[in-house]
Amino acid sequence: MTVNTRDDGTETAPGSAAPTTDATGSRALMAGGSVLALAMFAANGGNYLLNVVLGRWLEPAEFADANLMVTLMLLVTAIAVSLQLIGAKFTGQYEISGTDDQTRALARGLSRLAIGSGVVLAALLAVGAPVWQNLFNTESSWPFVILGIGMPAYLLQAVGRGVLQGQLAFSKLASTFISEMVVRVVLGVALVAMGYGVIGATAALTASFVATWLAVRRALGWKKSTVQADVPAAVRSYAGPVGVLLLGQIIINNGDVLISKNGLDPETAGIYAAVALVGRAVFFLSWSVATTLFPAAAQRNEAGEDSSGLLHAGLGVVAVLGVVAVLAAHFLGGTVLGRVFGPEYAGVSGHLSRYALATAVFAMANLVVSHHLALGRLREALIMVAGAVVQTVLLLTAAQTIEALIEAQVYAMAILFIAVAASHADRLRAGHPKFTDPTNSRMTS
Repeated sequence: MTVNTRDDGTETAPGSAAPTTDATGSRALMAGGSVLALAMFAANGGNYLLNVVLGRWLEPAEFADANLMVTLMLLVTAIAVSLQLIGAKFTGQYEISGTDDQTRALARGLSRLAIGSGVVLAALLAVGAPVWQNLFNTESSWPFVILGIGMPAYLLQAVGRGVLQGQLAFSKLASTFISEMVVRVVLGVALVAMGYGVIGATAALTASFVATWLAVRRALGWKKSTVQADVPAAVRSYAGPVGVLLLGQIIINNGDVLISKNGLDPETAGIYAAVALVGRAVFFLSWSVATTLFPAAAQRNEAGEDSSGLLHAGLGVVAVLGVVAVLAAHFLGGTVLGRVFGPEYAGVSGHLSRYALATAVFAMANLVVSHHLALGRLREALIMVAGAVVQTVLLLTAAQTIEALIEAQVYAMAILFIAVAASHADRLRAGHPKFTDPTNSRMTS
């Protein structure tokens, strides 16, 4: 009889119940989550190093163009992270009551969707490049074409990461973030140093997608099999609610950069891009917490166990990260940005600390929403979309200055967090029943 081995060394026979208490216990999650957090911290550190190089070697207007490419990539994460979360949730369930063949069939089915979606996105970016160049006031249309080339690989790697996440294989998952960072930074610095500017930085971004896809394949270690691709009805039904979450998340996380690029002059937009780049670090650092808790909550729910304690512990971790980030931005932000990026970026400590505050509050709201989505609950995701609409309206009325843009986000994120926290408290008071029937993918409101 074959056995499945978890990242923590626990072995379970296919089709048998897995020891969720050990695999999703605080100690196991802390160990796996710590490894993942360190890897994501290193990956983000490398990405910031690349952006430091871009900020020093490129003019503010060019830096804004390079940051736009990253922002467009982050918009596509609405699809990529949807694939990852779907893979993570159902792989986690198969770890409890399914087989390895079910996981492989699911991965193949999602990979076909990833390839199809990636080809469509590549065509939209490449064919529409002149339109995007005019819309976003960029110097060249070629970065849009180069970014489009990497879309299929970018979506494919998300499927594999979802499987690793669902298996709680956090060490292997962490290695894929390191591979992505190394290729992006080394190649990006080399190409920019050779004088290729925004085009070189975008080429490094696309190359890192391919490198990550290869790293994910190596981490999974799957050999060829005859398992047929399959996307069960429950998975297809779950895709809609996940899309709702990611739609709200992506709009909130990136809408301000797009609006600033369109509404501010190029020099001011470049300064705002630097503030946003550093300020959003709080969210990306907190993402390791959400990545760790999402499959664990799904597995506990599948086993009929309570997972609210995981959420509350995660909120505490994110809150601490947020406080540290806000204080560091307030006392050191302007000085560091001025020395790293140049004198034109100095004096932004106030902007940076308020932006970090808005991002920290959003990170906490996002953790609540993703937790309930792991349990099959949709209401919080709908609240996030409503929050995205509120933020967008406020941003459009405040697009003339950096101060007004950031102030709008602080207000919008405070409203969002209060709303999702109230929804969570209401569920606790009502003793909301757990979602434990993945076969029909019933979503509770």
